[in-house]
Amino acid sequence: MKKTFSVLLSTVLVGSALAGCASKDEGGTSPSNGSGGSSTPAAPAKIKVALGTGNLAYVTGSRDINSDKYVTKLEQLSNTDLELQLIPHENYSQTITLMFASGEMPDLLQTKGINTPEVAPAVDSGNLMPLNELIDKYGPNLKKYVPQESWDSARVSKDGKIYGIPQENPIRNGTVTYIRQDWLDKLGLKAPKTVDEYITVLKAFKEKDPNGNGKNDEIPFTARSKFSFGNAFFGAYDVIPSLWKYQNDQLVPNFIRPEMVDALKTYRKLYEEKLLDNEFLVMAGKDWDAKIKGSAVAGMWAHAATYPDKWQSDVQAGDPNAKVAVISSPVGPSGKPGAVDEIGSSVSDYVWTLPKNTKNAAEVIKFLDWYYNPDNKDKDNFLLYGLEGTDYTVENGKIKYNYPKTAEETGAEFMHQGWLAFTGPKKYLTDEEYIKNKPGGDKILAALKVAQAEGAKNDGLGMPSLPTLQARPELKYDGLWLEFASKVITGKESVDKFNDFVADWKKRGGDQLIKEATDWYKSTQKK
Repeated sequence: MKKTFSVLLSTVLVGSALAGCASKDEGGTSPSNGSGGSSTPAAPAKIKVALGTGNLAYVTGSRDINSDKYVTKLEQLSNTDLELQLIPHENYSQTITLMFASGEMPDLLQTKGINTPEVAPAVDSGNLMPLNELIDKYGPNLKKYVPQESWDSARVSKDGKIYGIPQENPIRNGTVTYIRQDWLDKLGLKAPKTVDEYITVLKAFKEKDPNGNGKNDEIPFTARSKFSFGNAFFGAYDVIPSLWKYQNDQLVPNFIRPEMVDALKTYRKLYEEKLLDNEFLVMAGKDWDAKIKGSAVAGMWAHAATYPDKWQSDVQAGDPNAKVAVISSPVGPSGKPGAVDEIGSSVSDYVWTLPKNTKNAAEVIKFLDWYYNPDNKDKDNFLLYGLEGTDYTVENGKIKYNYPKTAEETGAEFMHQGWLAFTGPKKYLTDEEYIKNKPGGDKILAALKVAQAEGAKNDGLGMPSLPTLQARPELKYDGLWLEFASKVITGKESVDKFNDFVADWKKRGGDQLIKEATDWYKSTQKK
C-alpha cells in the first residue's frame, strides 16, 4: 500500500484542498497497458510530487487526489507510483518558503522559477540539485526537444547549471484585443487598425447607441486596475509600461522613454471623452467581467487568445445577439504591428525542481523525459483526449472526442490537458485538428493567428528581482509611474511634467536600478 506523504506546514495548509492522501492499491497502477511489451515490467517508480492546485475546482474539490481516475491513468501509462501533495493556490509562495525551512521535501517540487524570491535562496544554499549530468544520462528527449532558449532562462539555470525542467509555452503572445463585432456591423464600421481609426470606432460606440436600448450606457473600452488588459494604446507607441528596452547602451523601463508622452496623451483623450472606462483605475476583475458579460455594455477589451469561443458564449449571456471578434491591436506611428502584451518566454508557468535530498533523481528525470517521448501514442491520447470510454471513443480507427459542455466537464478536461501535463508539448493549444473540431474552433484558430503576429519585445524578459528594486519597490511601473500616469490621465497633472517625473524617479534610485539592469542584461544576453 502507498504511504501517505506527510502534510507539511499545517498552519498554512489548513483549509486547503489537501485531504490526506488515502491508500491506493498498487495493482491498480500496474502498467499492464500502453507502457511496453514486456511481460514483467519494472516496478513503478515511487515519486513524491508537491504542486499547486492552480485553484482548479476539479482539484480542490477532490476528496483524494491520489485516487483520481486521471492520476491513476497517468501512473499506469508512465509506470510510476505518484504521491501528490497539494499546495494551496492562495498560499503558493509562502508554502514553498516554509517547505524549504522545514527541510521536509518531496522528490519533485513545482516552482514558478528558480529565480523567484522563495526559491532563489535554495539555489544559493545548495538545497536544489543541479540537473545537467542527470539530464545528459536519463533525459534524451528533454535534451532533444526542449529549446536551448528554455535551458538558458534565468528561471531554469544559473551560472551554467540547470536547476529546473521547464514547462513548455507554445503561445508566446497570449493576449489579444476583443471587440463587439455586432456593434461594428450595426454601425456599418470596419475593424479599426490605426490609433486614429480605433478612436473613431470608440466614439461611434459611445455616441450611436450600438446596443440599441436607447440609453447612453455603452463603455467603448474597458480595462482593469494597473492597466491590466488595458495596454493596447501603450503597445501602439511601443511603451507597455511593465516592459524594458535596451537602447543607447542601457536597459531602461519603458515608462521613462520619451514615447510615453504621446501614449499618455492618447489615454488622457480616451478618459476625458469617456471612451475609456472612467472606473478602470480601481476596477476589480469581477466588476470588469460584469460590464463585459453580465450587462454586456463594453465594446472593447483584451484577454487571452486561447478561448474566444468562451468569450462569445459569456457575452451572449448578457446580450443574446452579441458577436465577439478578435482584431489586430492598434498600430501606432511606427507602422509596426500593435501589441497588448509582451512576447513571453519559451518557459511557461512552472519549472520543476529536485531538492538536494531526492534519492530517486534518475527516476524523476526519466518520468519528466517520458512526457516528450514522441513514440508513445497512448500518452499523447491521454494528455489531449483523456480516458477512452469516458472522454472519447475510437470509431473506425479515429478518435471521437466528447468536447466539454459544462463547467465540470471543462474542469475535468484541463485536469488531463494542463494540470497533469507537467512538461512536454501542449497539444491542446497547438493541434489544429483538435482545435478546429471544437465548437467555436475556427474562432480560436483565428485568434491564435492574430496573437502570433503581435507581441511586444521585452529586453528585460527573465530579469531577476534586482537589489534596488527589492529595496525600493515603488520604482516598479505600478509604483511612482502608476501614480503619475493616473494623475495625467484623469487631468490632475499635466503631461508636460513627464520630464520632471523621470528626473525624480532617477534620483530616488532609478539610476542605480538602470545600472543593475544593464549589468544583468550585458552579462546574460548575447548581443
